[in-house]
This record gives sequence, C-alpha cells and structure tokens, in this order.
Amino acid sequence: MSRTATQESAPLSSPEVTLRTYLILVGIGAFVTTFTQQRVLGNYPTLFLLKDHLHFSKEQVSEFFLWATFAWNLKPLAGVLTDAFPVFGYRRRLYMLFGAVVAGLSWLALTASTNDYSLFLTFSILLNIGMVFTSTSVGGLQVEAGHTYSIPGRITALRQIVASISYIAGPLLGGWLAAKAFGWTSGFSAAVLLGLAVYVFTSYQEHKVAPPQPVSDELLARPVYQPPVTIKLGILAIGAAATWCVMNAGFANIGYSLYALLVMVFLVLALAMTKVRNPVLHKAQGQLSQILQSRTLWLAAFMLFLVYTVPGLATALTYRQSDELKFSESFIGQLSSIEGGASLVFAFIYAAICSKFNLRTLLMGAILGNAAATLLFLYYSQDTAILVHGITGAMTSMSELALMDLAVRSTPRGCEALGFSLMMSIRNFGISLSDVLGSKLMDQFHFSFDRLVWVNAGTTVLILLFIPLLPKIVMLKKEGEHIHE
Repeated sequence: MSRTATQESAPLSSPEVTLRTYLILVGIGAFVTTFTQQRVLGNYPTLFLLKDHLHFSKEQVSEFFLWATFAWNLKPLAGVLTDAFPVFGYRRRLYMLFGAVVAGLSWLALTASTNDYSLFLTFSILLNIGMVFTSTSVGGLQVEAGHTYSIPGRITALRQIVASISYIAGPLLGGWLAAKAFGWTSGFSAAVLLGLAVYVFTSYQEHKVAPPQPVSDELLARPVYQPPVTIKLGILAIGAAATWCVMNAGFANIGYSLYALLVMVFLVLALAMTKVRNPVLHKAQGQLSQILQSRTLWLAAFMLFLVYTVPGLATALTYRQSDELKFSESFIGQLSSIEGGASLVFAFIYAAICSKFNLRTLLMGAILGNAAATLLFLYYSQDTAILVHGITGAMTSMSELALMDLAVRSTPRGCEALGFSLMMSIRNFGISLSDVLGSKLMDQFHFSFDRLVWVNAGTTVLILLFIPLLPKIVMLKKEGEHIHE
C-alpha cells in the first residue's frame, strides 16, 4: 500500500542511533531530570531558604511549590508539542538541549535572587519549564528505543530504577546542602544539568525527520469531538469553586490554581475539537477524543484526585521536625531517603503480589495501610522517626502503585502514553494542592499537627466509599487475568 498523506514525519537518511547511545541517554537523562528537580535535590535547600531566610509560613512555602512546579501538570501538552513541531528537523535533541540549558541557567539565577521573592519564583517557574521539556524528551527517547530495538520493558525498568535511586540520593544530599549557602545547591544542580546539555550536544546525533505531510481532506472532514453535558457541568463546577476561593480571603491561591487547571482543560479540549492538518496533532486529537469519552478513565481520574488532595503533611512535617523536634537539615534529608528506600523495596513486593489479588483488594488494603501508617505520626519523635518513615514509605509505595495500576488499567488502548500522562498530571496537581490544604489548616485555622494527622488519615479512609463506584471489569481483575463483561 502506498504512503498516504496522513503518514507522520519519516526520518531522513542519517546514522542510526545505537542501542548503547539510547541506554546512556535514557539512563543519564532520567537521573538528571529527577535528581535535580526543585522537589528532590532542591527540596530542603529551597524550603529552608524560604523558611529561615525569607521567614515564610508553612502555607506560603506550600503555595510557592504549587506555582513553581505547576509546569509539570502541562507535561502531556509538552509531549504533543515536541512530537508535532520538530525544530530544524529534530524532535528530541534540540528540545532536550533547550530544556537542560534553561533549567541549568535558572538554577544559577536563583542564587542571585534569594532576596527577591518575585524573581526567585519567576526563575523557579522557568527552571521547572526547562525540566519538563528535558524530561519529555527523555520519555520520547525511551519510547523510540523501545520500538526500535524491541526492548520496551527493559528500557522502562532502566528509567524506573534510575529515578528510584534519584529519590533516595536527592533528599540525602539535599538535606546536607540545606545547611550550607544556597549557592552550593544551585551551582551543583546547574553543573549537572549543563553537563547533560554538553553530552547531548556532543554525543547524540538524532535522525532528522522530513516535513510532515498534511492530513488529507477526507480525514479532515470527519466530525471532531464535542464535549458532553457532564464535562461542561464539571468545568462550571471548577470555575465556581475557583471564583469562590478568589473572593474569600485566604483562599485566593487555591482559586488561582483552579483557574490555571481550567486553562489546561481548555487547551486539551481545544486540541480535541479543532480541525488540524498536522498529522501528529491529528493523531493526538483522535486519542484525546477516545480518552475524553472513557467513563472508566474519568472515574479513575476522579479517584486519583480524591486520594492525592487529602490535606497533606509534607511542609507541616518539615516545620515540626525543624522547629519543635530540632532535627538537623541533614537528618531530615536522611529520613526522606529512608522513606524512598522503603518505597523501592515495597515496589518489588507489590510486583510479587499483584497477580495474587484483584485490584479492589489491593487498593482497599493499600489505602487502609496508608491511613494507619499516617497515624504513626501521632507518636513521632527522635526515637521513632526512622521507624515511622520506613513504614510510611512502604505503605505510600503500596498505595501509589495500586493507584498507578488503576490508572494503567483505565487508560483506553491505543492512547496509553497520552492517557497515562494526563492521569499523572492530575496526580501532580493533587499532591501540590494537598500540601497547600494541609498547611492552610495549620496556619489559618490553627489546627495542631496531631489534628492534621487525624484529618489526613480520616479523609483517606473515607475515599474507600468511592471504590465500589469504579468499574468491576477493572477492579475485579488480577494481574494477567482476563475478565469478560
């Protein structure tokens, strides 16, 4: 059959990228884009700078991270952008270079703006935008390597292992750096990112792609997606909630974040509803239409949002560790690394048991275990901290993996990457909003830390009431098992 006008861009003649190059790029890229994140290596240095130097409250710190890292919620759109619009014929190389250089220079700029919060926030936003483009490019390389050399499982495992190592090493080093001048953190992070840029520039020779052939008139004439009443009502509900928050003192940042979420929703809907001739955008449009019509995916997405937006302890716990328990920055980082290590170990345990129990059992057990582990913070002290973080890391891992399992099973076939990345955007937004809600309860409503622990555990348990509403075809299936409706 002849090539049609709907074919995506084809590579021009150029040296083939070797498997070794792919493995190195994905491995190094995954490490750098995880390790140097402002919420990994930079988490404690940034938090303690805001807390001790700028004298920020818990709520102000959590709101800073909400806006600084908001770009990660737009990662699916970055993926579509990099695929649809090659720069000088390159889909990965120049975007990866651009992102690494922007992120590296932004880290350096943070050093010079520690006394000016507006500048500090601006450069933090730019830093995370650069990181998103670099991380998206690494994901593209991962998929290309999997397809080219038929190693999707191995290349995915490589990225996951490297990312897990980053989540252990990042807080460990970050806690140590938090006790030093902020320039140590920004300089080290910039050096790592700019080192990645140099390696990509000198060692990665990407295939150029030919200019894409526009979509045929026949395909362009097909009806585009039209949102149903339920989606329109959901948009109105989010808009009403955002307006209420903005009009009530103390909730403005939550309102603005919901407005920003609406902008992302409108961008997704615009992509799904607008007739386009670009073949990559046309393909993404078809996938989005399928995703937006999937009741199963919507229910799973709502479940993820409920779980991840319960009032969180992250910033509140760090303040308690530092101000009340007098933990050193280094010890706080070590505790976070212990949590990451326990999470990695229990990921292997989940892999071993997920074929023995259906998803409903796994999800209910994980959520109950997570709530029970949260209650251990009622007995949190110098003597119990290591044990509490170890157990918390284990239970968090089990609930996280069960929820990711739900996300994977709920994503329609044929649009796995885009559907899953949209689910992860919901997760990322929920985590940031959760921290803001928890900090707000302590700062504005004067909740004690123990009371916040009870609220977190209690609202987590209440989410179990939503599980029976999830589709049985998804929930009653074991790993590898097929169930017919």
